[in-house]
Amino acid sequence: MLSKELLLTSPTARRLYHAYAENAPIYDYHCHLSAQDILDDHVFADISDLWLKYDHYKWRAMRIAGLAEDLITGQASSLDKFRAFAKTVARLVGSPLYHWVYLELKEYFGITEQLSEDSADRIYETCNRLIRERQLRPSDLIAQSRVKLIGTTDDPTDLLTAHLTMQRQAQENDQLARTRDVLVVPTFRPDRILNLNVMDYPAYLDLLAKRAEIATICDYQTLLEAIANRIAYFDQAGCLMSDHSLEKLDLPTSSREQADAIFKKRLNGTILTAEEIALFRSQVLSDLAKHYHEHKWIMQLHIGALRNNNPSQFAKLGADAGYDIMNDFPIAEPLAGFLSRLASAQSLPATILYSLNSKDNLVLSSLPHCFADGITPGKVQFGSAWWFNDTQDGMYEHIKSIAAQSMLPWFVGMLTDSRSFLSYTRHDYFRRVLCKFIGEQIDRGEFAATENIYQEIIEGVCFGNIQRYLRLE
Repeated sequence: MLSKELLLTSPTARRLYHAYAENAPIYDYHCHLSAQDILDDHVFADISDLWLKYDHYKWRAMRIAGLAEDLITGQASSLDKFRAFAKTVARLVGSPLYHWVYLELKEYFGITEQLSEDSADRIYETCNRLIRERQLRPSDLIAQSRVKLIGTTDDPTDLLTAHLTMQRQAQENDQLARTRDVLVVPTFRPDRILNLNVMDYPAYLDLLAKRAEIATICDYQTLLEAIANRIAYFDQAGCLMSDHSLEKLDLPTSSREQADAIFKKRLNGTILTAEEIALFRSQVLSDLAKHYHEHKWIMQLHIGALRNNNPSQFAKLGADAGYDIMNDFPIAEPLAGFLSRLASAQSLPATILYSLNSKDNLVLSSLPHCFADGITPGKVQFGSAWWFNDTQDGMYEHIKSIAAQSMLPWFVGMLTDSRSFLSYTRHDYFRRVLCKFIGEQIDRGEFAATENIYQEIIEGVCFGNIQRYLRLE
């Protein structure tokens, strides 16, 4: 059994964690859960369905271990998939996945035995028995984890039916809304609008026009009208944030006239150059940012994913199947230039920046102070250690960088970025690393403050800062 004080390497770290972080509420402001799954609240089929079905972290580890795809995303039985994962995870020394598995089994099923091929069948049966006996549903895991906010990720063409239903239930104050006790909000993710080089772009524009109740999108002006319509729709549905995946950071100075000419060339079937694509994307993102600023939304920029690196597997399994890595392009000049243009136009929204490559830690820790507005603490933020960086060392170095170059007490903290209802233990993992960092600073005599300040910093990073940042107080 792993230690109850996992990662808490000093007496003060342990005290701070148990006093201020262990039972703090969770504001999971960016994830990939399904709002429909939350609304339907169906009982889970079994532990493999709950635990392995959508988790590409687990899939990656199993592939590296040489397991056949049938045992990962294929047609193998739930038990065989569970056994295969158990054999893999038992050997993941130094991996956050090893710790997450332990925390998830302990938190949600009361199991402290280590998962391995020897214990797999026993743990599988115990978990499934508890799922049946408790009629375990998403709402149970959300409530048990003290989750107060869930920010899903939604395409502009989404009707947001589940979100609007939950919103209506909350307004009507019915029993279901009271027992749910969590705010589920959509997040505007317009990547498909920016990616005009993909083959199905015209078909996507037709759907966007239909959703925006526009006859046709035939030029940049009508595209902007459709965007404004969908942003207003999302805003009425409770949206608080946008999100963008920037696989490249080519954001040159552009104009609407240039964007219009490039857009019309694309609609006419002309093959565009990389420079034209960059100009169009930069202008669309600039115009989107203006809307975000007007609606007081947060803009999130996820920078540097190099996606779908195995074409044959992409053809079989599609995107988000575990074949992505981090890119390594320079970010300082293009990102600073883009944010500067928005600030000069007085249209820079509150912004969270994420990089998939830890080489960017110092850049993204030091850049935010350039855009302080004298009103919002941490208006531009270096967001949580993302994806490949949410390891023990990755989060520690991330926190260390923010503390050294920015101001840790205003950091908006952790998110799951997950498709699994068991992933809330990643908040706990992060909080242990946070208390480890602060506790070590105190115990080494490198930081001293009142107990009230210790509490303020830890609770702020755990939940208070994002609560204020999203105006949820």
